Amino acid sequence: MGYAVLSHEAIRQLVLEAPVSLHHPVSKRHGRVLFVEADGLFISRQGKGKRAKEEKILAVHGGWRRNGSQLELVNRRHYLHEGTGDVWERFEEWLMKEYAYDPCRDLLVINGDAASWITASREYFGKRACFQLDRFHVARELRQCLSGHPRWREVRKKLAKQDEEGLLVELNSAVGTLEDEAKEKQMAAMIRRIESMPGCIRDYREWLSEQGVETTGMRPMGHAESVMSRFAHRVKSRRSWKDQGLRAFLRAMAARIDGIGWRKGRWEEQEPQSAVSASTKSKRIEQAKRKAGQLWADVVRQNIPCLQQSSGTPIHQALSALRDGGWV
Repeated sequence: MGYAVLSHEAIRQLVLEAPVSLHHPVSKRHGRVLFVEADGLFISRQGKGKRAKEEKILAVHGGWRRNGSQLELVNRRHYLHEGTGDVWERFEEWLMKEYAYDPCRDLLVINGDAASWITASREYFGKRACFQLDRFHVARELRQCLSGHPRWREVRKKLAKQDEEGLLVELNSAVGTLEDEAKEKQMAAMIRRIESMPGCIRDYREWLSEQGVETTGMRPMGHAESVMSRFAHRVKSRRSWKDQGLRAFLRAMAARIDGIGWRKGRWEEQEPQSAVSASTKSKRIEQAKRKAGQLWADVVRQNIPCLQQSSGTPIHQALSALRDGGWV
């Protein structure tokens, strides 16, 4: 195609050899609240009889800010849990290094599904954190049980308003009317789960207001699923990994997402890109068009077999007409 390419094996070797460090402390904190999105990703392993293992990934940021017409996360970082130690104990140590986290001053808002290792954060952090069940997972499970049910509309309204008490009333009213034993069991388990974690549905901003924190500009949580989708797209899709290769790739990917680029043989933090105006975008598009036109001849040279045929063939004449008419 007119340019050099790297094989998959060459890329793999470069990733394995890259000295990736995810220790890049933030230079400035904005407030005393940190937002945490936690989720797990089951990834297949290479080797006969080896089962998939869960990779525990936590995305952390300090809030939201506007960049032009878009919103971006402030001081985003990813924590990849390695080893067999307690997730939240290791994570707290990491927060102290990366965010200068002070357990006596700072507050955490944790969003995730009902996996036991995620809900364990409630006991570990206690009153220093607010735990929320991820609304994507809650809505998906409710849809499985109640889609088409007469109370489905009201249930959706209560969840959208994050009205925990109202949601429990609606769910308890639906018990016994599903006409499906499996759905009845799933519904009962969901009700017990929500009741066992008071406040897991309500808006975290109410809790922060009670702690004396100004919540203006704070957005709903729910970044966890998009984070997992981004990782899953690259490491799943019928792929299987060795532990060493997977660990190296996840580190490199997390560094890239966090704005830590590969420069001069090492990873360095990059400056965040600012939003560009419409006029600047149009100029860049015109520049790209001109450059593409200049490179077109090199790209197609010897790469379109039809142009290698005799000039009297119909296909050659058709392509020549397109060229002369300005289409090529």
